[in-house]
Amino acid sequence: MQNNRLDPTLIHFILVEPIYEGNVGAIARIMNNFGFVNLRIVGSIPSKNDFYLAMHSEHILSDAQVFEDLASAVADLDRVIAFSRRLGKLKPIDLDPPAMASYIADIPHLKIGLVFGRETFGLTDEEAGLSALRCHIPANPTFPSINLAQAVAIAAWELYRLPIDKISESTDMAAKGAELVKLHDYMLEVMTSSGFFRDHESTNWDVFLTRLLATMNPTQETIWRLRQMFNRWHVLVTGKGIGYERDFQE
Repeated sequence: MQNNRLDPTLIHFILVEPIYEGNVGAIARIMNNFGFVNLRIVGSIPSKNDFYLAMHSEHILSDAQVFEDLASAVADLDRVIAFSRRLGKLKPIDLDPPAMASYIADIPHLKIGLVFGRETFGLTDEEAGLSALRCHIPANPTFPSINLAQAVAIAAWELYRLPIDKISESTDMAAKGAELVKLHDYMLEVMTSSGFFRDHESTNWDVFLTRLLATMNPTQETIWRLRQMFNRWHVLVTGKGIGYERDFQE
């Protein structure tokens, strides 16, 4: 039984084109060990032999959802975190596994996707861009590549071991993913219309805003205030506003 108040049905483990039959079966068993049930696979389940390694967890493989591409696999989720072993200026890391668990503990009412790339070369840049945040598992720098099933085990364990008092019970809940997308698009519209952008930008503002909002986890009230602020900014610069609505979700 889950030892905390996280709803395991809101956590989705997403494997992008796994190629080794043993990994998928082992992941099903790991998920069952820690009380998780939602497995999504981009591509296909490599082999029926996975059921042998998924001992007593065959139902997770049987119920796994299969998608043609990662965009489809994350379309209905509120927050998406990609696991990556790569570090660098153009591949910023936002979280380590304990921080990932704490982040999710603050938004226990939202649907979360944890994305794991291919065993061979991980995620493409385009696929990684579908995740607002990245999680990195620290390891030996001379051999940082962690087995896919073991990476899932680390993530699942960190979530499972969250103590009850770390799970947010706030009634002022963070906005869902669709609301963040609407705010992100509104901000970009105001910035474009008011002449914010230069001919040659050194900052990818699209990505910056996506990561900023995911990190903030704004409430509906905060979204309203940000839209109000950006609209007022537009009025000051152009003399007219861009309409906005106070569309709180019930």
